[in-house]
Amino acid sequence: MKVLLIATNRERRPSFAVPAGVAYLQTALIDAGHEARILDLCFDPDDRLEGRVTEAIGEYGPDLIGVSVRNIDNETYLQYRGNLGDVKIVLGACRAASAAPVVLGGSAFSLMPVEIMNVLGADLGVIGEGEPAMVAIADALAEGRPITDAPGLLRREGTRVSVSEPARVSDPGSIVAPRYFVPDSRYFSTQVVGPQPTYGIQTKRGCAFRCSYCPVPSIEGKRFRLRSPAHIVDEMRHVRDLAGVKRFFITDSIFNLPRRHAIAVCEEMVAADLGVTWMAYTNPLQYDDDLALLFKRAGCETLNFGLDAGCDEMLTSLQKDFTVADIENATACARRAGVRIIHSLLLGGPGETADTVARTLDTMDRCAPDILTIAFGIRVYPKTPLWQDIGSRPGRPDLDMLQAVFYVDEALGPAECRTILRSIEEFVETHPKIMVRMNFDPKNLEAEVSTSSLRISAQAGAGRKAR
Repeated sequence: MKVLLIATNRERRPSFAVPAGVAYLQTALIDAGHEARILDLCFDPDDRLEGRVTEAIGEYGPDLIGVSVRNIDNETYLQYRGNLGDVKIVLGACRAASAAPVVLGGSAFSLMPVEIMNVLGADLGVIGEGEPAMVAIADALAEGRPITDAPGLLRREGTRVSVSEPARVSDPGSIVAPRYFVPDSRYFSTQVVGPQPTYGIQTKRGCAFRCSYCPVPSIEGKRFRLRSPAHIVDEMRHVRDLAGVKRFFITDSIFNLPRRHAIAVCEEMVAADLGVTWMAYTNPLQYDDDLALLFKRAGCETLNFGLDAGCDEMLTSLQKDFTVADIENATACARRAGVRIIHSLLLGGPGETADTVARTLDTMDRCAPDILTIAFGIRVYPKTPLWQDIGSRPGRPDLDMLQAVFYVDEALGPAECRTILRSIEEFVETHPKIMVRMNFDPKNLEAEVSTSSLRISAQAGAGRKAR
């Protein structure tokens, strides 16, 4: 069975992302006895998408086509851009050029599979992890059997879409690293992606935490499923040798927890002496100097603490499991170890006020990270605690999630926005050594927050879309 896997993601912020998830699918299919080829559209301009798909199908002649949907949009409230238009072009080109079944999948697809299938007019999709699903579909087609038993399969049946339970890899320790995909060299060119090109790698799947806005538990499962440390290091070695990659991004939602697994992975890295560096998302819980120093010895260059807030009131509101004291301790440990520190903030959540922002910035003043990123507005995804909370309120809105609903607390009106901007500007002026990156134009924050149709309220009459 010849399978063509199409990676549609072209999102470039904060940098282009190697389609490692699609590469895992390719490996799983080839190891199961099928042929599999990847068409990576990351660097193709808009006017080349249809032609590239048509050319690839004509050359390869696939029996099955998988289309990966990695991002629905760029998750940026005040500089919004959707990505499903690209997928629609790709899907149309596939249908025009081939009679092979076309299956949608990917992390973004798993968030809203029925909605995406309906808006794109797709007939087949898989939710959850693609390895067992695509192998099962390819096996069934090769043997002339119906594909209905494939895990995670969604099928259009007349006007409705049948829904299955998400597919899961039964033993994440058995996941085989990609062996056949050679990434485009432009992924690692500083002229294209900025000063720190990386290759993404997961040490586990799933997440046991319930941050109010995060869709990872609904995509990957609500518990940590751990990969073998030896397999992880083997994958890093392979990618290093194959593509000359010397810098990795550990893309787990949280790398340092479970702590014992993070320690085991780092000890394996130290023993392998790969000569590479890495960065990771991390949680400030369970930090001490020993852990931070082990990270450094293993090649850790940067830790990105996805804090979202820096005052206990907002941390509780966002359902974080750590406190300001944990933030300050973890930051101090990382600094003593000589690791670069990124603190990321997500403003505008339930209960956010000018005062809570000021207190968050006071925490940033004490921590003094090397880089501070500030985002405004929270993308609302289905099945998250925030989405459930909005839906349970009186006067629940009929939300079209594909229209990119962003939460901004109603209390943040024009006056509050001006106060928040002054606080941020003062912070920037008084902390010249901290690189502050904002996902919005400060000059337009007040006007856009006040008038954007993407804003919803959680106050009385909750969920009303803004005027």
